[in-house]
Amino acid sequence: MGAGLFMWPMDAQDVERVLVVLFRSGVPMTASDMAREMSFGHGWLGIDEADDAVAHLIDTGWLKPEGDGFLPNKNLEHVTIPLSWMPRPSRLLEASSPTEQPVRPDVAEAQAVPAPKQAAPVPAKVGGAAPVESDDPRVRLEGRLVGFIARASGLDRAEVKRRAARKQHALRPCTSWLGLALVAHDQGLDMNAIVDALSPNAQA
Repeated sequence: MGAGLFMWPMDAQDVERVLVVLFRSGVPMTASDMAREMSFGHGWLGIDEADDAVAHLIDTGWLKPEGDGFLPNKNLEHVTIPLSWMPRPSRLLEASSPTEQPVRPDVAEAQAVPAPKQAAPVPAKVGGAAPVESDDPRVRLEGRLVGFIARASGLDRAEVKRRAARKQHALRPCTSWLGLALVAHDQGLDMNAIVDALSPNAQA
C-alpha cells in the first residue's frame, strides 16, 4: 500500500499528539503531573479519567521511566497537531500498545534512527517587552491585562503568565495576548471586561 493511502490508527494519532503537547519541553513528567495537565491544564479529561489514561499509557508502553518521571517511548518528531484538534477520551483510555501499531512508511526511517533533540521553541514573553517583529498595540498592554486577570480570578500574576505561556505553546501559532484572553475565558471572566482592561484608562 502506498504511503499516500496509508491510514494511521486514530487512537495512536491522538496518543502521539497528546504526548507531543505534554512533553514539548523534553523534561520527564510524573504520572500525577501528566494527569493534572490533561485534566486541569487542557480540559481533555476529568481528573479520574486522566489518572486512568496515564496509567494505561504506562502499562501499554507508550511511556518509559526516566528518573522520577516518564518520557515518551518513541520518536515523535513526525507528529503534527492541527489547531482545532482535541483528543477523544476513549482513544487515550483504550489505546493499544505502540508495538502493535503498523509502522508508517513515511516515518519508518525517522523512527529507526531517532533525530537529535531540538530545544523547544520559546514562547513570546507574556506581560513583558513586545516581540521585536510585532507592532500589535495590544502586545504593549499585556501587563495591564495580566494584572486585571490576576485580580479578577484570584490567581497571582506569575501563575497567569505561566498559564498564558502554556496556551501559546500548545496552540502555536498563538499571540501572547490571545493566550491571556484564553486564560481569562478559562477562569469564567467577563470578556467585555477583558476588552476594558486593555483600554488606556485601565490600571495594571
